Amino acid sequence: MIRKLATTAGVALALGSGVASFKSARNDARAERDYPPQGRFVTINGTRVHYVIEGAGPPLVLIHGAGGNLRDFTFGLSGKLAQDHTVITFDRPGHGFTDILHERGETLAEQAALLKAATDALGYPKAIVGGYSFGGAVALRWALDYPTATQGLLLMNGVSNPWVSPPSKLYALAAGPVTGPLLGTTLSAFAPRAMVEETLTSIFAPNPAPEGYLEHIGAPLTLRKITLRANGRQVHGLLPQIESQSLRYHELHMPVEIIHGAEDVTVPPSIHADVLATQLENVTYTKVKGVGHSVHHYAQDDILAAVKRLSRSPA
Repeated sequence: MIRKLATTAGVALALGSGVASFKSARNDARAERDYPPQGRFVTINGTRVHYVIEGAGPPLVLIHGAGGNLRDFTFGLSGKLAQDHTVITFDRPGHGFTDILHERGETLAEQAALLKAATDALGYPKAIVGGYSFGGAVALRWALDYPTATQGLLLMNGVSNPWVSPPSKLYALAAGPVTGPLLGTTLSAFAPRAMVEETLTSIFAPNPAPEGYLEHIGAPLTLRKITLRANGRQVHGLLPQIESQSLRYHELHMPVEIIHGAEDVTVPPSIHADVLATQLENVTYTKVKGVGHSVHHYAQDDILAAVKRLSRSPA
């Protein structure tokens, strides 16, 4: 009897796994069909990097946050900045249409190096570098590793300093060599659209998500198993890198603009922006009242003013 039950359970598990794999592959393919690349590709040491270039003028690089893609900027901000700048937006490794570098979780240094090399290959050896949320941590690492090539830093709700509360256990599961493929496949196959909408609600709170944003960002792209796993690995390994990196902020001498939502509970200013503003010597800090983790959508005038100030700094 026990052997029969075990056999039955094994068959059910195999069938369930097969259904999940089929639905996951179908959903991932549909996401890439419905939300194709907006830009072009440049290959760096065998890694294909997806980018969009808009406008003309001094170069400005924008790096998106965890689980997102460059569409987060092309929804509106990059077009406004492109009136006076050459704006280069990238998909980070494993997000959007940029390849992963490996399956260990790309470090901040590796991501900065890849995107810096891509910017160089596109013909822009020096630029203002902007980052949102997790992308802010990458931008800070870019400035630390390539200071003479960084005209200035634009940090929008950027992750910068160590925190105490652990991230969701889902990130650890997504990062695991065994649990990662299982979780990624399951979420990719069965996660409801409502889950993405709930996440967006928390990110934009206390404001609503802008009309049309959910369709533009390509929410199904964030639910592909490659992105779920890459994001899980990267977020899971972030804290020790931030602990080490934050000890070096005194090395940054270029102008830095910090713009942070006062109501941000995802990347609280009391832990990140408030502290970072005291660690830098050449900083302008704008804390935006009534805005949470979405300054790049609800404080665009502040961002445009900040970029204008950075543009006036010596090249």
